Amino acid sequence: MTTREQNILLTRTGAGAAAGKLLRQYWQPVAMSNEVSADSGPKVVKVMGEELVLFRDEQGRAGLLGKHCAHRGADLSFGRIEGGGLRCLYHGWVFDVSGNCLEQPAEPRAAAFCQRVKQEAYPLREAGGIIFAYLGDGEPPALPQLECLSAPADHLFMWKFRERCNYLQGLEGDIDPFHLNFLHRAMDNSHAKAAPGSSDQYFDFYMHGVPRLEVERTGYGLRIYALRQLDERAYLRVTNFMMPNVAVVAGPTGEDGYTILWHVPIDDESHMKYMLNFRRSKPLNAEIMQKIYDLHVVPGTDLETWRNRENRWKQDRAEMKDGWFAGMGPSFSVHDNFVSESMGPIFDRSKENLGYTDKAIVAARRLILNGIDNMASGTALVGRTSDANSGVLDDMIVSSEILDDPAKFRYEALVED
Repeated sequence: MTTREQNILLTRTGAGAAAGKLLRQYWQPVAMSNEVSADSGPKVVKVMGEELVLFRDEQGRAGLLGKHCAHRGADLSFGRIEGGGLRCLYHGWVFDVSGNCLEQPAEPRAAAFCQRVKQEAYPLREAGGIIFAYLGDGEPPALPQLECLSAPADHLFMWKFRERCNYLQGLEGDIDPFHLNFLHRAMDNSHAKAAPGSSDQYFDFYMHGVPRLEVERTGYGLRIYALRQLDERAYLRVTNFMMPNVAVVAGPTGEDGYTILWHVPIDDESHMKYMLNFRRSKPLNAEIMQKIYDLHVVPGTDLETWRNRENRWKQDRAEMKDGWFAGMGPSFSVHDNFVSESMGPIFDRSKENLGYTDKAIVAARRLILNGIDNMASGTALVGRTSDANSGVLDDMIVSSEILDDPAKFRYEALVED
């Protein structure tokens, strides 16, 4: 059981909080690359309780600065893109993407004074159409070398939306292997599709009893197996937890790629969920993916959703009979959003009654708590490395397939095949 004290450690993400310090030791998405340009001007982003200003200079370089000018605190998000950086409207001071002060128009000895002034700034990296920021102390680690981050742009489809709950609730939903049996279930075979690795129509292959669950420690976090016996064959799903706030699952592309779900705190009671869909063999159909996204998020915003707590996710009791188990339409994102937000902003995990199907949840919590302890003692953190080569995640596999030989479900057998 998770104690109240542990729950506080796991869920509080401010700059001085234990989990907040841990999350800051890893690269975190703060925006999509196409959200900000020199023409669009600066954008306010809030990450783990900190309000920051994201912008691009005239050269197209992205910068992330503290919101309030180091001179006298004016809001830099209203600034002008010019002079090699972001110019404050109050007195014209200019800061570049690294926080260096380039101009102080009213200062008689501006060159000397500029050198003594530094605007709060954070390192950024861009990959896979995402802007990542490092908000921690010291030198940033290598950015994880995920296959999707170097894939052609048309092999990716990305979206994000706000969830009004603590990041951990969203994360735990995405690494929970058993909720597929219920939450996302279709009530008739009109939604049938061929099971990966088979020509059979297994519209209900999630429903074959209690899965065999296995959890393995890896260099990046956890590998989670869920094996469901069908006949002489079995249906296998392999999900991954990447420290400290990422799930990698079999999404719309099945074995031919994966979906990454990055849960980045806005504050303790809300987070931004970044979803990256990746197909390995060919481009994704962006039009279809956009239609799926538009089932959940109001176009033009990443904060408003069609179905939400206020309208009870538009649950339809008639649909529950012959449509979808949850009665909330076909979008898995809607279903997951309902569960995560319905628990409240921060659920008290000391009130839970955990069972066999929660093995992955327990293992992930232990890994995060161990990370907090390791950080405090100066021990190396799981999944954090300064060597780009060791950041290559070749051992991360994602599976959604029918196995002819159920005994061959572990990593070694899957890699051999």
